[in-house]
Order: sequence, then C-alpha cells, then structure tokens
Amino acid sequence: MSDLDPEICNCGALRQAARRVTKLYDDALAPIGLGVNQFSILARLSRVGPSTIQDLARLLVTDRSTLGHLLRPLEKRGLVKLDVSEQDRRSRIVALTHAGKAAVAKAHPRWAAARGCTNLVVGL
Repeated sequence: MSDLDPEICNCGALRQAARRVTKLYDDALAPIGLGVNQFSILARLSRVGPSTIQDLARLLVTDRSTLGHLLRPLEKRGLVKLDVSEQDRRSRIVALTHAGKAAVAKAHPRWAAARGCTNLVVGL
C-alpha cells in the first residue's frame, strides 16, 4: 500500500474534484454574498419549509453542530429565523424569512448556471 501514489487514488481524486466543483459554485454565488453551504441550507428550507435543526441536519447529511455554525451568519443577516419548538421546548425550529426567500430567488439563476458548468466539467 505504501507505493500507491495519492494523486491517483480514487478517494483523493474525488475529494479534489469535489473541492473544484465547490469553488465553482462558491464563485458563482459570491456576488450575492452566499457560499455553497449557505445556499444549500436556504434552498432546502425553501423546499421543505420550517424544520428542526436536527431534521434539517439529517436532510443536509451534516451534523447539528456544523449546521449550527452555518446558521449563525444566516440568522445575523436576517435570512433565517430560529424559534423554540412549541412541541418540544428543547428543539429549535429554523425557517426562511422573506429576505431568505428573496436570497434563494436571486441566487437560483447563478446556481443553475454553475450547475450547467459542472455538467460540462464532469461530463454529465
């Protein structure tokens, strides 16, 4: 195993490709002031509606603490709001605000354009 070149390792190549694709999306969204992770959160909330942090983390395939770190700047910018759940006071519900909905609408064409570029790069 020690003679394997990490540059030809499937895992390494996949991670490198993922970083390049992420950069392409980040660059497309930068003029709006969003990154790929932030847009993913906003777009998911736009589709599913208000969700507990735990449910949203599961949908985004991330952990709650990472999601919490990503939500703070979105909340500060007024794109999402967090409230205590009425059903379970230990849970917090995250929802898009009107500004968050507007940000998704504004970012969507840029996301779609980046998706078109990635289709070309990846050969889809």
